[in-house]
Amino acid sequence: PPPVRAPADGAAAPAPLGFAASASQAWQSASVSMSDPLVQQQALEGATLRAAAAFAAYPIDVLKTQVQAGHPRYCNLRAAPKLFADYKMTVFRGYPGVGANSFLMGAMMFGGYRFFDNFWRLQGVPDYWRPAVAGASIGAICGLTAAPLEQVKTVMALQESWLKEGRINQRIFSSVGHGAWASSFKLKFYAAAPLMCRTALFDCQLFFYNSRLRDYLDKEGHNYSQNSKLFIGTFGFMFAGLLGATINYPFDLVKGRMMAEAYMVQTGQVPKSSMFGTFSRVLRESGAIGLFRGLPTRSALHAMVWCVVGVGREACERSGIRDGAKKRSAEKGHNQKLTA
Repeated sequence: PPPVRAPADGAAAPAPLGFAASASQAWQSASVSMSDPLVQQQALEGATLRAAAAFAAYPIDVLKTQVQAGHPRYCNLRAAPKLFADYKMTVFRGYPGVGANSFLMGAMMFGGYRFFDNFWRLQGVPDYWRPAVAGASIGAICGLTAAPLEQVKTVMALQESWLKEGRINQRIFSSVGHGAWASSFKLKFYAAAPLMCRTALFDCQLFFYNSRLRDYLDKEGHNYSQNSKLFIGTFGFMFAGLLGATINYPFDLVKGRMMAEAYMVQTGQVPKSSMFGTFSRVLRESGAIGLFRGLPTRSALHAMVWCVVGVGREACERSGIRDGAKKRSAEKGHNQKLTA
């Protein structure tokens, strides 16, 4: 698509394109970008690293689910040894859902971010803020897409303790595939709203913080050694994730509460609740501090995930894995400077 030219001094800025025209042009531009072998290589790396990181951190994810559901035994990060002792290897039963979601979200982020970055550029959003707006846009879509498997994972994380406590007589889902196939549409999307808010807010912040960090390293990187840039890039990336996870945690808590009760709602054992109703109930029962119950578990989870992803990205760059993709990209005349 033709570039959007800045207006001459004194000239009025061109009016933003309509929705359909912007979407069509953004799609064409994103398609060209995603045809770059280097972008495809990084998309595959990102998706694979996120799935691997999710596996390493999955037991903490199960603990977070239990903490958010208000389980009296698994009530904080210090309860991790108890959960591991009780669950043993069954703690990983729900991982395929998280692994599939992590891989899918990692892949969607590359193409989706490029689409929305182009779309909002054509709508006149300034360069400084556009990473945040584009991140929020693709984040909301990723949240909606992730809702079914996230719901199945939550039920599978909780059903082990429900079995021990006699709340159910047999496992609700024998596998992630069984849960994805057998669960109703209402169950799959019961807590989609807070999940979409959580991922939109998180990706809004993550892309914004990382764009600022990337700009800083582009301008000041010559003042640092390669190892210093690795440290700043990796831990800056991890810190951005931790900060984003902390700010959006109330939505994560509400999502966790709603997903924990979704099966009981569907079977008529507890009354249905909305996102705003769950927010109100938490505030009424525990006050504002209740919205941050279990935050240390999510902080530990994200520290592990983003450290694995950040170090993995640098390892891919230094190991030469990308060299073939860079060569093919150069042969096709693509710009070697990636923007996401």
